[in-house]
Amino acid sequence: MRLLFVCQACGCHYLVPVGLDYPDGGRASAVWCSACQRDAAARGATEPAELAAVAVLLAVRALKAALAARPTPPTAGAGAGVGAGAGAGAEQPSRPDRRPTRPAVSSRGRTRPAAARTRLA
Repeated sequence: MRLLFVCQACGCHYLVPVGLDYPDGGRASAVWCSACQRDAAARGATEPAELAAVAVLLAVRALKAALAARPTPPTAGAGAGVGAGAGAGAEQPSRPDRRPTRPAVSSRGRTRPAAARTRLA
């Protein structure tokens, strides 16, 4: 993912190249969009270093927050290879334990005479 910046002059959102350098050799601004950067260069204004540092910091924080909010994709290929038997169960600790808490009642335990005997005792 790329960093998303907000222009301090016009308020629009814009993307800059990954290294903040354009392919033609020009330097991208972390403060102004390309249109406002051209206007500021024509006026002779320089980019404030403190504001650029804050803009980069806020863009990195926003990127980290966006990545943290994304749902993690299921790792379907993780257990499909070697060791899919015992290793696959250990990778899924979020599944609830669905084992019974007591042993199953046998067919003899469900007959009526046995139930009557336990009530009489």
